[in-house]
Amino acid sequence: MDQMTIKDSREVYILKKAQWVMLLNPKKWKYSEPHYNAKLGRIMDTISWENEFLKLDDRFKIIRDLKDLYEDFNENFINDLKNAEKRLDELIDIYKDCNIPIFTEFGCLLTRYHDSIVNSFIYVKDKNIPEAALRRLSNGPLESFNNFPSALRAQSHGISNFQFNRNRILWALRDDAPLRLIPRPDKEIHKPGKKRGSYKKTKKSRQ
Repeated sequence: MDQMTIKDSREVYILKKAQWVMLLNPKKWKYSEPHYNAKLGRIMDTISWENEFLKLDDRFKIIRDLKDLYEDFNENFINDLKNAEKRLDELIDIYKDCNIPIFTEFGCLLTRYHDSIVNSFIYVKDKNIPEAALRRLSNGPLESFNNFPSALRAQSHGISNFQFNRNRILWALRDDAPLRLIPRPDKEIHKPGKKRGSYKKTKKSRQ
């Protein structure tokens, strides 16, 4: 039998159709109107999909709750490092004491980067946008800046002049960038390429 013609079992169908039950925090769910599902042969709504998904394995609900604990922690404690550290220590104990290996390892990971995680709850003002709200301290802006030279290099298929490339990046990304341009003669800019060497033409056989 062709593998492409094998139909998914009821369990596999639910795993594919309702994976959001595990991946998305219930606080962010959009509850849908009940409708008939021909595959399952019953009326299904958001709660029905949740129940069917969680019934597939007794650990699914525990796994989801443990995941949501860190998501909730990550969205709170604005400039509150003391309480953030206290809650992080509680989560580390919870994860290390559970019997699910992936979360036990995650607890060890949180321990390793404990101080960095706590410091990430520092919020700062964006100097470029004075009226903007506080922004969480992260290396996101720097990563965004670093992406531009990489994209420019890829689009240009290589860079031959570092000074020109530097000025181009500063011109595009900084409002007050000092451009130290040096006039260059046309001969220096448009250099003749290497002459092509001799080669033998081969006749393609006609088919």
